[in-house]
Amino acid sequence: MKLIAGAVLSTAFLAIAPALAPTTGLAARGRVAKVHHACSAPNSAHVPCHFSTPSGNIRCLWTPHPNNVACELLSSGRAYRLRPSGRAKAIRLRLARRGETLPTRQEILFTESLSCRDTRRTMTCNQDYGEGEFTLAPGRSHSA
Repeated sequence: MKLIAGAVLSTAFLAIAPALAPTTGLAARGRVAKVHHACSAPNSAHVPCHFSTPSGNIRCLWTPHPNNVACELLSSGRAYRLRPSGRAKAIRLRLARRGETLPTRQEILFTESLSCRDTRRTMTCNQDYGEGEFTLAPGRSHSA
């Protein structure tokens, strides 16, 4: 009986031992995906940047001179522009280029305290230390 119990315990240990063993650096690198940060290439502070939501329903453009972020909701054509010195303004905009696709829930920081963050189908851009902001989303877009 002791022999059978010992065999069961050793078989159980061999089954869970790989899970308890530390992973090697090579195995750990294989499981971790590299995160890409949009608009962060070399010289990106001086070059306009196109980016969009993961679903592609909202396209945006950041321009360094004049410093502003403009986004368009493709389904309705609604668009807003935000500058560091004021409130978001409704504009007419047609962005043909999709640009870099943001990973879900990424926040992009621009110069002079402008930032944008996304979900799969929404984009919110705001002044980090001001009152201006806009949110573009199907059925619930607004600006302040």
